[in-house]
Amino acid sequence: MFLNLSKEDIDELQDLHEDGYVVDWSLRSSGKSKTVAKMVNGDIAGLVEFEQQPENLCNYMWLIEVAKNYKGTGVAGTLLAYVAKDSLDVGFDVFETKTALFRYYQEKYGAKPISNRKLMFDTQASLNLVNKYLGGTHDE
Repeated sequence: MFLNLSKEDIDELQDLHEDGYVVDWSLRSSGKSKTVAKMVNGDIAGLVEFEQQPENLCNYMWLIEVAKNYKGTGVAGTLLAYVAKDSLDVGFDVFETKTALFRYYQEKYGAKPISNRKLMFDTQASLNLVNKYLGGTHDE
């Protein structure tokens, strides 16, 4: 289950650091960005912040983080798939991200480098994410 969170929602969440989050999410989600939480059994298992950028025909993912108890459970892939689906739903061919996990995103999720610090998920990679992590909810 996904939950769209506003900055005010995040400000009310006092226990994010206790759940193993490194980022201070209360400083995130300003302007055009969306923050989405992946909920598991009532817990926030992971958060992603992204922005639709129609001028660049892409979604731009600013940040993604998974709670320590949910690392390795597919939460990251599910959050990436959510951003990919949103991108496909609005007609963008790609979504972009900057990441410290440069090689990992390429190997595990099919991202392609577009610079030495930026990756993109093209239409096929996005469809693969959606089909794998969201149960095939998007067709070519």
